[in-house]
Amino acid sequence: MTVEELVEVAVSLRLTGSFDPDEVTAALGIVPSDQWRVGQQGQAPKLRRNSDGWVLGLGAVAGQVGEQIDRAVGQLAQIGEPLGRVLSTRGIAGCLTVAVDAGDDGWPVVLISAAALAFLASSGLSLDVDII
Repeated sequence: MTVEELVEVAVSLRLTGSFDPDEVTAALGIVPSDQWRVGQQGQAPKLRRNSDGWVLGLGAVAGQVGEQIDRAVGQLAQIGEPLGRVLSTRGIAGCLTVAVDAGDDGWPVVLISAAALAFLASSGLSLDVDII
């Protein structure tokens, strides 16, 4: 069995801050996977959201981490101009989130291409890689 078969990678674009999620949806022309307003109930029933949020799932598949980041960046590049405008709006922070589930017998290799790093830097996106 190869490492690629053992590593589950989920990538999403996460925007948080103080904004109207419906305005982000209109600006990007994409329906999010999830969105919320400050004060709404979070995943845990007793917790309330402390910011507005907008999330777009960009896929969850088995494979290499770097390849999945490159694929997600390719998807985001298609909306690069409107995404840049949204991210330049005061009160909005953006992050490409990557969750890696390596399982008990796996070990993830996290290699991020120069092209992906350049896109993230030029768009103003942060990168969050969680290995679970």
